[in-house]
Amino acid sequence: MNETEKFKKGEAIFLSQATCLTTFYIAGIFLNSEKKERREAQLAKKAETIKAFASEVVLQSPTQMLIDGRPYILEKNYRNGFEVEKLEERFSNILTKYDYIVGDWGYDQLRLRGFYAAGSNKGTPTQSIERLQDYLYEYCNFGCAYFVLRNLDVQTPTPSHNGGKNKKTGHKRRTQNRKEKSQKAYTAQRVYDINKKQPRSKKYTTDQVKKRKRRFTIRQKNK
Repeated sequence: MNETEKFKKGEAIFLSQATCLTTFYIAGIFLNSEKKERREAQLAKKAETIKAFASEVVLQSPTQMLIDGRPYILEKNYRNGFEVEKLEERFSNILTKYDYIVGDWGYDQLRLRGFYAAGSNKGTPTQSIERLQDYLYEYCNFGCAYFVLRNLDVQTPTPSHNGGKNKKTGHKRRTQNRKEKSQKAYTAQRVYDINKKQPRSKKYTTDQVKKRKRRFTIRQKNK
């Protein structure tokens, strides 16, 4: 093989490898594009879901607002922690039973927590607004931005009618299960007792032995 043929063969191999690399590169771009599109679709769907379940915050003044039609007052806004858009996303109807709502920031995420008024008999001592500084010190990032809302229309949570019914039903089922288990155990015990062989009495055994004994008579042979 002369030098020209070697050069042509090497060139063909190089072109083949270059073609393969180009194909892989294009395929990689296509896959990355697909992943990006799926990710964007997921984010869009998530945004739509958040928007569908988000609360409505209407500002009436810099400190007065309506959240889902109920009045609140912004009592403290430390380091501009209050943001309407994030509050709409994070607010939950369960917070309406508290006298105060505290929102604090950590890792670009807003966290909401409810507190009761000072001297209230509701909740635990740690849920009193008097313990706010303890909460910020123990559970929040040092110097984090936060805000405090006062609820002017505290809602009383309605008791669930199904709760007592479910408890009674559960108690009834447990009682029924215990009865069934005891009945099964009793039936099994009775079957075992009936099928179990009873020991024979000594009297019966002695009589049988006597009846079965054979009598032997010794006869003398005539000489």
